[in-house]
Amino acid sequence: MNRMSISQAWSYATSFFSGQGVNHAIALIGVGIVLPLILQFLLGGGAALTDPMSFASGGGMAAMGGMMILLSLLSYVLQTGSYFASWRIGLTNGAEPLGSALAFGFVAALPLLLLVFAAVLIIGGIAFVVFGSALAPMLTGGQPSPGAAVGSGALMLLLLLLFVIFLLWLSARFCCTGPVMADKRTFNVLTGLGDSWRMTSASQWKIFGYFLLIGLVIFVISLILGLIVGVSMFAGGGAPGAGSIVGIMVGALLLSIPMAYLQVGIPAGIYRALGGQSSSDVFA
Repeated sequence: MNRMSISQAWSYATSFFSGQGVNHAIALIGVGIVLPLILQFLLGGGAALTDPMSFASGGGMAAMGGMMILLSLLSYVLQTGSYFASWRIGLTNGAEPLGSALAFGFVAALPLLLLVFAAVLIIGGIAFVVFGSALAPMLTGGQPSPGAAVGSGALMLLLLLLFVIFLLWLSARFCCTGPVMADKRTFNVLTGLGDSWRMTSASQWKIFGYFLLIGLVIFVISLILGLIVGVSMFAGGGAPGAGSIVGIMVGALLLSIPMAYLQVGIPAGIYRALGGQSSSDVFA
Protein backbone atom coordinates (compact mmCIF):
# COMPACT_ATOMS: atom_id res chain seq x y z
CA MET A 1 0.00 0.00 0.00
CA ASN A 2 1.46 3.30 -1.13
CA ARG A 3 0.78 6.74 0.28
CA MET A 4 0.60 9.91 -1.76
CA SER A 5 0.63 13.64 -1.24
CA ILE A 6 -1.99 15.91 -2.76
CA SER A 7 0.65 18.25 -4.18
CA GLN A 8 2.39 15.35 -5.87
CA ALA A 9 -0.85 14.03 -7.35
CA TRP A 10 -1.75 17.50 -8.64
CA SER A 11 1.71 17.94 -10.14
CA TYR A 12 1.38 14.65 -12.01
CA ALA A 13 -2.13 15.60 -13.13
CA THR A 14 -1.09 18.94 -14.62
CA SER A 15 1.92 17.45 -16.41
CA PHE A 16 0.07 14.42 -17.77
CA PHE A 17 -0.78 16.07 -21.10
CA SER A 18 2.66 17.54 -21.84
CA GLY A 19 4.39 16.26 -24.95
CA GLN A 20 1.23 14.86 -26.55
CA GLY A 21 -1.04 17.89 -26.38
CA VAL A 22 -2.40 17.59 -29.93
CA ASN A 23 -3.39 13.93 -29.58
CA HIS A 24 -4.99 14.58 -26.20
CA ALA A 25 -6.95 17.51 -27.68
CA ILE A 26 -8.16 15.43 -30.64
CA ALA A 27 -9.33 12.68 -28.30
CA LEU A 28 -10.86 14.75 -25.50
CA ILE A 29 -12.20 17.77 -27.39
CA GLY A 30 -12.75 16.46 -30.91
CA VAL A 31 -14.05 12.96 -30.15
CA GLY A 32 -15.34 13.35 -26.61
CA ILE A 33 -17.06 16.76 -26.83
CA VAL A 34 -17.48 18.14 -30.36
CA LEU A 35 -18.47 14.89 -32.10
CA PRO A 36 -21.33 14.11 -29.67
CA LEU A 37 -22.66 17.67 -30.10
CA ILE A 38 -22.56 17.34 -33.89
CA LEU A 39 -24.40 14.01 -33.74
CA GLN A 40 -27.08 15.50 -31.50
CA PHE A 41 -27.75 18.28 -33.99
CA LEU A 42 -27.62 16.05 -37.06
CA LEU A 43 -30.05 13.54 -35.58
CA GLY A 44 -32.69 16.07 -34.56
CA GLY A 45 -31.55 17.62 -31.31
CA GLY A 46 -30.96 20.96 -32.97
CA ALA A 47 -34.59 21.22 -34.04
CA ALA A 48 -35.81 20.66 -30.49
CA LEU A 49 -33.44 23.29 -29.12
CA THR A 50 -33.97 26.03 -31.70
CA ASP A 51 -37.77 25.72 -32.03
CA PRO A 52 -39.13 23.47 -29.26
CA MET A 53 -42.80 24.50 -29.61
CA SER A 54 -43.13 23.62 -33.29
CA PHE A 55 -41.15 20.45 -32.70
CA ALA A 56 -43.55 19.38 -29.96
CA SER A 57 -46.69 20.28 -31.93
CA GLY A 58 -45.41 18.28 -34.88
CA GLY A 59 -45.46 15.08 -32.86
CA GLY A 60 -41.69 14.80 -32.74
CA MET A 61 -41.33 14.48 -28.99
CA ALA A 62 -42.21 10.79 -28.88
CA ALA A 63 -39.66 9.88 -31.52
CA MET A 64 -37.18 12.24 -29.92
CA GLY A 65 -37.40 10.34 -26.62
CA GLY A 66 -36.05 7.12 -28.12
CA MET A 67 -33.51 9.01 -30.19
CA MET A 68 -32.22 10.86 -27.14
CA ILE A 69 -31.71 7.59 -25.26
CA LEU A 70 -29.69 6.24 -28.18
CA LEU A 71 -27.74 9.49 -28.47
CA SER A 72 -27.03 9.49 -24.74
CA LEU A 73 -25.57 6.00 -24.91
CA LEU A 74 -23.53 6.87 -27.99
CA SER A 75 -22.30 10.10 -26.40
CA TYR A 76 -21.30 8.21 -23.28
CA VAL A 77 -19.27 5.71 -25.31
CA LEU A 78 -17.58 8.52 -27.27
CA GLN A 79 -16.80 10.58 -24.19
CA THR A 80 -15.65 7.69 -22.00
CA GLY A 81 -13.74 6.20 -24.91
CA SER A 82 -11.91 9.50 -25.34
CA TYR A 83 -10.90 9.35 -21.66
CA PHE A 84 -9.46 5.86 -22.08
CA ALA A 85 -7.67 6.95 -25.25
CA SER A 86 -6.15 9.93 -23.44
CA TRP A 87 -4.99 7.68 -20.60
CA ARG A 88 -3.39 5.31 -23.10
CA ILE A 89 -1.64 8.17 -24.89
CA GLY A 90 -0.28 9.63 -21.67
CA LEU A 91 0.62 6.37 -19.97
CA THR A 92 2.57 5.19 -23.01
CA ASN A 93 4.08 8.65 -23.61
CA GLY A 94 2.66 8.63 -27.13
CA ALA A 95 4.03 5.20 -28.03
CA GLU A 96 0.54 4.00 -28.98
CA PRO A 97 -0.93 5.71 -32.06
CA LEU A 98 -4.01 7.86 -31.62
CA GLY A 99 -6.21 5.60 -33.74
CA SER A 100 -5.25 2.51 -31.78
CA ALA A 101 -5.80 4.32 -28.48
CA LEU A 102 -9.26 5.45 -29.58
CA ALA A 103 -10.19 1.94 -30.72
CA PHE A 104 -9.17 0.60 -27.32
CA GLY A 105 -11.09 3.36 -25.58
CA PHE A 106 -14.37 2.72 -27.39
CA VAL A 107 -14.28 -0.98 -26.55
CA ALA A 108 -13.20 -0.36 -22.94
CA ALA A 109 -16.13 2.04 -22.49
CA LEU A 110 -18.67 -0.74 -23.12
CA PRO A 111 -18.01 -2.92 -20.03
CA LEU A 112 -17.72 0.26 -17.98
CA LEU A 113 -21.18 1.23 -19.25
CA LEU A 114 -22.57 -2.05 -17.92
CA LEU A 115 -20.84 -1.37 -14.60
CA VAL A 116 -22.46 2.08 -14.46
CA PHE A 117 -25.90 0.55 -15.06
CA ALA A 118 -25.33 -1.97 -12.26
CA ALA A 119 -24.00 0.71 -9.90
CA VAL A 120 -26.99 2.98 -10.57
CA LEU A 121 -29.39 0.13 -9.82
CA ILE A 122 -27.59 -0.85 -6.60
CA ILE A 123 -27.05 2.69 -5.31
CA GLY A 124 -30.57 3.66 -6.35
CA GLY A 125 -31.93 0.67 -4.43
CA ILE A 126 -29.93 1.64 -1.35
CA ALA A 127 -31.16 5.22 -1.60
CA PHE A 128 -34.75 4.03 -2.02
CA VAL A 129 -34.56 1.85 1.08
CA VAL A 130 -32.82 4.47 3.22
CA PHE A 131 -34.86 7.51 2.21
CA GLY A 132 -38.05 5.51 1.77
CA SER A 133 -37.90 4.24 5.34
CA ALA A 134 -37.36 7.80 6.58
CA LEU A 135 -40.37 9.06 4.61
CA ALA A 136 -42.61 6.06 5.28
CA PRO A 137 -44.76 7.77 7.93
CA MET A 138 -45.57 10.64 5.58
CA LEU A 139 -46.19 8.36 2.60
CA THR A 140 -48.73 6.31 4.56
CA GLY A 141 -50.87 9.39 5.06
CA GLY A 142 -49.93 10.15 8.64
CA GLN A 143 -49.93 13.71 9.90
CA PRO A 144 -46.75 14.23 11.92
CA SER A 145 -46.58 16.82 14.63
CA PRO A 146 -44.49 19.97 14.03
CA GLY A 147 -41.71 18.54 16.19
CA ALA A 148 -41.77 15.24 14.33
CA ALA A 149 -41.73 17.06 10.98
CA VAL A 150 -38.67 19.04 12.01
CA GLY A 151 -37.01 15.86 13.21
CA SER A 152 -37.82 14.06 9.96
CA GLY A 153 -36.40 16.96 7.96
CA ALA A 154 -33.21 16.96 10.00
CA LEU A 155 -32.95 13.18 9.58
CA MET A 156 -33.36 13.50 5.81
CA LEU A 157 -30.63 16.13 5.62
CA LEU A 158 -28.34 13.94 7.71
CA LEU A 159 -29.03 10.88 5.54
CA LEU A 160 -28.46 12.94 2.39
CA LEU A 161 -25.14 14.20 3.73
CA LEU A 162 -24.04 10.69 4.69
CA PHE A 163 -25.11 9.40 1.27
CA VAL A 164 -23.04 12.06 -0.51
CA ILE A 165 -20.05 11.25 1.69
CA PHE A 166 -20.49 7.57 0.87
CA LEU A 167 -20.54 8.26 -2.88
CA LEU A 168 -17.49 10.50 -2.63
CA TRP A 169 -15.65 7.82 -0.65
CA LEU A 170 -16.50 5.22 -3.31
CA SER A 171 -15.18 7.59 -5.98
CA ALA A 172 -11.94 7.90 -4.04
CA ARG A 173 -11.53 4.12 -3.73
CA PHE A 174 -12.24 3.41 -7.40
CA CYS A 175 -10.69 6.50 -8.98
CA CYS A 176 -7.79 4.55 -10.49
CA THR A 177 -10.01 2.04 -12.31
CA GLY A 178 -9.72 3.77 -15.68
CA PRO A 179 -5.96 4.40 -15.55
CA VAL A 180 -5.37 0.79 -14.45
CA MET A 181 -7.39 -0.57 -17.37
CA ALA A 182 -5.68 1.80 -19.80
CA ASP A 183 -2.21 1.07 -18.47
CA LYS A 184 -2.70 -2.71 -18.65
CA ARG A 185 -4.71 -2.38 -21.87
CA THR A 186 -7.38 -4.63 -20.46
CA PHE A 187 -11.15 -4.60 -20.88
CA ASN A 188 -11.68 -6.36 -17.55
CA VAL A 189 -13.41 -3.85 -15.29
CA LEU A 190 -12.96 -6.12 -12.27
CA THR A 191 -9.20 -5.91 -12.70
CA GLY A 192 -9.38 -2.13 -12.65
CA LEU A 193 -11.69 -2.08 -9.63
CA GLY A 194 -9.56 -4.53 -7.65
CA ASP A 195 -6.28 -2.78 -8.37
CA SER A 196 -7.78 0.63 -7.61
CA TRP A 197 -9.21 -0.61 -4.30
CA ARG A 198 -5.81 -1.99 -3.31
CA MET A 199 -3.82 1.06 -4.43
CA THR A 200 -6.02 3.64 -2.71
CA SER A 201 -6.33 1.79 0.60
CA ALA A 202 -3.62 3.69 2.47
CA SER A 203 -4.56 7.14 1.13
CA GLN A 204 -8.32 6.82 0.77
CA TRP A 205 -9.21 9.72 3.06
CA LYS A 206 -6.54 11.94 1.60
CA ILE A 207 -8.01 11.28 -1.85
CA PHE A 208 -11.45 11.91 -0.37
CA GLY A 209 -10.32 15.34 0.83
CA TYR A 210 -8.65 15.99 -2.54
CA PHE A 211 -11.93 15.28 -4.37
CA LEU A 212 -13.89 17.36 -1.88
CA LEU A 213 -11.60 20.36 -2.39
CA ILE A 214 -11.77 20.09 -6.18
CA GLY A 215 -15.54 19.67 -6.05
CA LEU A 216 -15.97 22.82 -3.96
CA VAL A 217 -13.81 24.85 -6.36
CA ILE A 218 -15.75 23.56 -9.38
CA PHE A 219 -19.06 24.27 -7.62
CA VAL A 220 -18.12 27.88 -6.90
CA ILE A 221 -16.87 28.46 -10.45
CA SER A 222 -19.99 26.86 -11.96
CA LEU A 223 -22.22 28.96 -9.69
CA ILE A 224 -20.52 32.17 -10.78
CA LEU A 225 -20.70 31.23 -14.46
CA GLY A 226 -24.34 30.22 -14.07
CA LEU A 227 -25.21 33.59 -12.56
CA ILE A 228 -23.41 35.40 -15.37
CA VAL A 229 -25.19 33.38 -18.05
CA GLY A 230 -28.57 33.76 -16.33
CA VAL A 231 -28.26 37.52 -16.02
CA SER A 232 -27.15 37.88 -19.63
CA MET A 233 -30.05 35.73 -20.85
CA PHE A 234 -32.83 37.67 -19.13
CA ALA A 235 -31.25 41.12 -19.08
CA GLY A 236 -33.47 42.30 -21.92
CA GLY A 237 -36.64 40.87 -20.40
CA GLY A 238 -38.87 38.18 -21.83
CA ALA A 239 -37.98 34.67 -22.86
CA PRO A 240 -34.49 33.90 -24.11
CA GLY A 241 -34.10 33.76 -27.87
CA ALA A 242 -32.12 31.57 -30.22
CA GLY A 243 -29.01 33.68 -29.66
CA SER A 244 -29.19 33.08 -25.94
CA ILE A 245 -29.54 29.34 -26.47
CA VAL A 246 -26.48 29.35 -28.73
CA GLY A 247 -24.63 31.34 -26.07
CA ILE A 248 -25.54 28.73 -23.46
CA MET A 249 -24.24 25.96 -25.70
CA VAL A 250 -20.99 27.79 -26.33
CA GLY A 251 -20.58 28.40 -22.61
CA ALA A 252 -21.30 24.76 -21.85
CA LEU A 253 -18.75 23.73 -24.47
CA LEU A 254 -16.09 25.98 -22.97
CA LEU A 255 -16.83 24.64 -19.49
CA SER A 256 -16.83 21.00 -20.62
CA ILE A 257 -13.29 21.21 -22.04
CA PRO A 258 -11.47 21.85 -18.72
CA MET A 259 -13.83 19.36 -17.04
CA ALA A 260 -12.76 16.67 -19.51
CA TYR A 261 -9.09 17.37 -18.83
CA LEU A 262 -9.71 17.26 -15.08
CA GLN A 263 -11.57 13.95 -15.30
CA VAL A 264 -8.59 12.43 -17.10
CA GLY A 265 -5.70 14.21 -15.42
CA ILE A 266 -6.77 13.87 -11.78
CA PRO A 267 -7.18 10.05 -11.77
CA ALA A 268 -3.99 9.70 -13.80
CA GLY A 269 -2.12 11.91 -11.34
CA ILE A 270 -3.39 9.88 -8.38
CA TYR A 271 -2.50 6.64 -10.16
CA ARG A 272 1.04 7.81 -10.77
CA ALA A 273 1.41 9.26 -7.26
CA LEU A 274 0.36 5.92 -5.80
CA GLY A 275 3.08 4.14 -7.73
CA GLY A 276 1.22 3.01 -10.82
CA GLN A 277 3.74 1.65 -13.28
CA SER A 278 3.39 2.21 -17.00
CA SER A 279 5.20 0.80 -19.95
CA SER A 280 7.45 3.85 -20.18
CA ASP A 281 8.46 6.86 -18.12
CA VAL A 282 5.29 8.93 -18.15
CA PHE A 283 4.80 12.65 -17.55
CA ALA A 284 7.59 12.54 -14.98
